[in-house]
Amino acid sequence: MKIKYLCALLLAALIYSCDDSTTGIGTDLIPGGDKIPANTDSYEFTTKSLLADSVYARTSTAYLGRYTDEQFGEFTADFIAQFTCMDNFKFEEELTKVIGVNINLQYGSFFGDSLNAMRLQVDTLDKVIPEKELSTFYTSVDPKDYYNEKGKPIAVKAYSAVGPSTSKDETTTTSSGVKQRTIIQTIKLPNSLGDHIFNKYKENKEYFKTPESFIKNVLKGVYIRCTHGDGTILYIDGLSLNLNFEALIESSSGKRDSLVYKSYFFRATKEVIQANHFSNGSRLEELAQDPDHTYLKSPAGIFTEATFPIAEIYNEHKRDTLNGVNVSFTRYNEKESKYKMGIPQYVLMVRKKDMFSFFEENKIIDNKTSFLSSYSSSNNTYTFTNIAPLITYCIEERKKGITAAGGDPEKEEDGKKWDAKNPDWNRVVIIPVKAVSNSNNEIVEISNSLGMESAMLKGGTNPENKLKMQIFYTTF
Repeated sequence: MKIKYLCALLLAALIYSCDDSTTGIGTDLIPGGDKIPANTDSYEFTTKSLLADSVYARTSTAYLGRYTDEQFGEFTADFIAQFTCMDNFKFEEELTKVIGVNINLQYGSFFGDSLNAMRLQVDTLDKVIPEKELSTFYTSVDPKDYYNEKGKPIAVKAYSAVGPSTSKDETTTTSSGVKQRTIIQTIKLPNSLGDHIFNKYKENKEYFKTPESFIKNVLKGVYIRCTHGDGTILYIDGLSLNLNFEALIESSSGKRDSLVYKSYFFRATKEVIQANHFSNGSRLEELAQDPDHTYLKSPAGIFTEATFPIAEIYNEHKRDTLNGVNVSFTRYNEKESKYKMGIPQYVLMVRKKDMFSFFEENKIIDNKTSFLSSYSSSNNTYTFTNIAPLITYCIEERKKGITAAGGDPEKEEDGKKWDAKNPDWNRVVIIPVKAVSNSNNEIVEISNSLGMESAMLKGGTNPENKLKMQIFYTTF
């Protein structure tokens, strides 16, 4: 008995040392003696795949191409973008005529076949992209709302990720020893577009005074999409519109008779809108119905939803103190393929009711209603080591909600009524994300993962595939 008692005390000490913010499930807990039993318990919970046809993606990276995966089916990416000018922008007076206009797409990475034959098309927008509408930054944004689908494109180009279609492909090494690759696709545009921009400047220089005025009065933006080909997605991190001019400057004779060439750049930056549009084929809908697995697929593909038995935990441990709750999601090793998608390196656990606002409001995890886990290659899992604050938070929310509705939290029938009106109160969603850390290794930014990534997880709607969470608690 002494050994059993000592083990219990050691377990309690370990739990308290791991988490200084232990929380009580019940209320008004008062120790009843010196003996503090430490215990563990486990509960089953269910998971299912959740289609994510659109995600919030306020990013400076644009995605372009089409790729059909054996497992996940067809995925296409295109985008609309605005260009900006410097405040109080000016063209030099000696310019005579436009001799070239082009768009440069700059990228350092891509997914799929490097030499696959693709074709892109460029259209100009005929409507200003609204700045304050959140829907603009969701990947379900419809480019047809901003350009004339029946109009003539201003450019068409055959290309591959690398090769003859590129105007630049070089790898440099930074001072810290990191290699960086820069690839540029140059898309030739008609000189008439340059003439239009230059004539607008001569018409009213106020149009070039601010980026907003430029977009409204000169060039509303462009829509770039893939029209032919399958097998490559470009990750574009730089986009610019370039105008080349002939100019006459003063020569040594004192006359303006010396011919030179000048270039001006209008860039797509974070200060203006760049909106990605993603679409998936029907294959995702089939996978989401798989009863024996759940999936993670980005960008804008599938998340995993989990329903936790929080009410059951409360009913059985309302007099105990909850010290810890651990839960893991195990990944299956997938079949090898020629162009294998990456494994999501970070996943976010967030309450289902907050899965949109978390990204819209640029939130960081609070370890109460949102948690972050990194992929462990050693055991092939995503593990959340202590979500006890989430369990307690949901319990308190439910109790307050039942009371506010005129019910009694201790009555089962009142609890069921509230649950029926609030079906997502005990549900979380697992989402592939990109996490950015500062020099102190602190997470400073979390956004939806937009890379080609996937994972098949244990679980699913089959009752035989339920997962387990482990709880640690002490009883006074």
